[in-house]
Amino acid sequence: MDSQSQTDPTFRTSRLYTRMSAAEVRRQLLAQKGYTDDELPCAATINTKLNDMGYHLRAVQKSRPQKKRQTPMPFL
Repeated sequence: MDSQSQTDPTFRTSRLYTRMSAAEVRRQLLAQKGYTDDELPCAATINTKLNDMGYHLRAVQKSRPQKKRQTPMPFL
């Protein structure tokens, strides 16, 4: 989780944010660490544990197209 985390962009808090969902954390534990499905708790429990450890999961913000600003008309 540490490699996927980032600090609060305003630096007002010491929270760590990550772009991985709790379900993705569970999938990676299964794939990379070799846990079985029965050994790991459900994604909701993993989410609670991550919050207790100081990680706050946040949805990835999708990019939005920028609005075209109208330039002011020159006064004649």
